[in-house]
Amino acid sequence: MDKWDEEDIKLVEKFIDIRKRGYYVDSVQLTNVYNRVLNKSVRPTNCSSCLSQRVKELEAALNRYRAKLEKEKVEEPKVEEPVVEEETNEPEVKKSKKVKKSK
Repeated sequence: MDKWDEEDIKLVEKFIDIRKRGYYVDSVQLTNVYNRVLNKSVRPTNCSSCLSQRVKELEAALNRYRAKLEKEKVEEPKVEEPVVEEETNEPEVKKSKKVKKSK
């Protein structure tokens, strides 16, 4: 199970952007996020293809996490608000009872 918090999401988005621009990400920072989020215990590396693969794995995991959140959001039961009767300023009209007259 992936463990995400806002900081991890921002970092992974940053890693994705850096990789897409053709640069290398910080190996230690990437590995820390990778291990924490994906619950792994790999060591930092200077292998560029290994780092690129870790970014791709994090990107896939982030996409799955976001899809799961969207699915949960859609499946949430809608809470109906109680109906409140509107008050009117008109006086209430009461029917009077018919009284029988004595003869």
